[in-house]
Amino acid sequence: MIVAPYALAMFVMISLANGLVAGHNGLPNNPLVALLTAGVATASCVSFRLYPLNPSRVDFVSALYKQVAHFFGFLLLTMAFSALTKTIIAYGDKYRDLSVIDPLTFDGGMAYVFLLGLLGSVGINGHNFLFRAKQQLFEDTQLNIAAWEAGEASLNVLGQGFYDAFLAIGGSGNALSLLCCILLFSKDRRHTILALSALPLVMFNINELLLFGLPIVFNPTLIIPFILVPIVSFVVVYGVMSIGWVNPVSTIVDWMTPPFLSGYWATQNSLGGVVLQLVVVGVGILIYRPFYLHYAGRSSIDDRAILRKSEIENSTLKSFLGDVNNSMGGYISKHEVSHRVSRMLSQGEFVMFYQPQVNLNNPKHIAFESLVRYKDVNGNLQPPTFISDFQQLDAMWQLDQMVIDLVLTDIKQFPIAKGCKVGVNICVDTVSNPKIVDYIAERLTYYGVPATALEIEITEEAILEDHTQITANINALQNLGVKVAIDDFGAGYASFSHLLKFNFDKVKLDRSLLLNVQEERGQNLYQLLGKISEVTGCALVAEGVETEHEKVFVESCGIETCQGYYFARPMPLDEAIVWTQTAESASKVV
Repeated sequence: MIVAPYALAMFVMISLANGLVAGHNGLPNNPLVALLTAGVATASCVSFRLYPLNPSRVDFVSALYKQVAHFFGFLLLTMAFSALTKTIIAYGDKYRDLSVIDPLTFDGGMAYVFLLGLLGSVGINGHNFLFRAKQQLFEDTQLNIAAWEAGEASLNVLGQGFYDAFLAIGGSGNALSLLCCILLFSKDRRHTILALSALPLVMFNINELLLFGLPIVFNPTLIIPFILVPIVSFVVVYGVMSIGWVNPVSTIVDWMTPPFLSGYWATQNSLGGVVLQLVVVGVGILIYRPFYLHYAGRSSIDDRAILRKSEIENSTLKSFLGDVNNSMGGYISKHEVSHRVSRMLSQGEFVMFYQPQVNLNNPKHIAFESLVRYKDVNGNLQPPTFISDFQQLDAMWQLDQMVIDLVLTDIKQFPIAKGCKVGVNICVDTVSNPKIVDYIAERLTYYGVPATALEIEITEEAILEDHTQITANINALQNLGVKVAIDDFGAGYASFSHLLKFNFDKVKLDRSLLLNVQEERGQNLYQLLGKISEVTGCALVAEGVETEHEKVFVESCGIETCQGYYFARPMPLDEAIVWTQTAESASKVV
């Protein structure tokens, strides 16, 4: 979904239009407006089923028109909400003008503390909302302190310093009490980490991390002590100071002054202020404790369900974002791949390399596996990474056609009259294509090559598909006289049962099987695979033979034909012809 840009735009527009910004930097700072705009934007985008645009979709144009229409509709909705906000603010100003709350009286102070807690519990900064009352309190406190210092009046118990030093210890709701409660009684590691993370901020009376992280905002359990603790603290501190056990507050300390230090300074540098703050924090801990444990216990009971739901939501979101990213990235990537393949087809050339398959008992029996390579315009040979480009473009059928033509062009230069065979690797899509048999038959006729000189090699993936068309194509190719081999057997998940479903002429054992013969289990497995021909009647080829030791072991397993670097690396046509002639000469000498 594309909720975030819409929510941010609505929040900024409404805030700027109604002056709901911070005085020092001009940025929107009203949390209630932020919550409401997020909800409205979410509802709007969800109801219209808006998702990021995907240019590769067939409905891209209609989706674009839909988003444009929704955007203009959303602008009208934002203007309407802005007007509504202005009306609400006007009524609020009128109410505040008529307000009779006087924080300098006991009853007024109780009401003032209650409203601050109530507003804070829903994410509203009460000091901003009750700005006029706070401003009047500050001015009256300054006048009282000045008169007290001049000896003209007694020092009031209630004042700006009273509320800042004793009723917001750690932030609104006396957050330091809640933080200590979590650290003392929590068994939830997440809550403990949150409390430790919030501690540096709480020590400067900034509690937003706890307020929104735990959360307290809109939390029906923790809202009660969040409002109750400051009220009880008000009664306790007012009573203690009225009795005279602790000096009244004689100065207005900065609201960010750390707890205990603020109590010391506020009460005329008296340790009594520090002790009183400790008592207030302790009382707050006792009040918060049952509510927090209830909340934490319920959270613990539902923890697994919540975690599971969260994991599902995260997985869904990642999947969706992945789809969007893959869709957009795939669109760009395919364009780049298409350009790259077009350049390869128009510049440079595709050539075939050949790696021999050697019969250990009869060197006259020669066969090759063909491998496609690409030479750039400078004649430099490139690795076969281009195959993945053709796969991305779903063009493997075209690549396989080109390879078959290249091999059939070269094959006449091999001693096919003496039984030499050349294998061609084709992909799953090609071997399952209904046109492949007719294509191969037509090209054999065109190049005048006997079908017996050609082998088609397919991978394990093809036989795992167990496709009816694949079975029909294999049988049809064999009826033409073309041999069919399974390549890289043992590299994937194919088993003996898969081999029995198809009548292969040859099975090529993957080198990965040979790598494990250093251990007894690996040797036993390879020896067992060496008996496949007894069950299926097909010839066996050991791929990846690179050392004398491996060659001796393969031969001991009853496998006559080998392929690998020990005998020869893949080579271009002219070198392959020379190699063939050399092999024939050597066999005559023997």
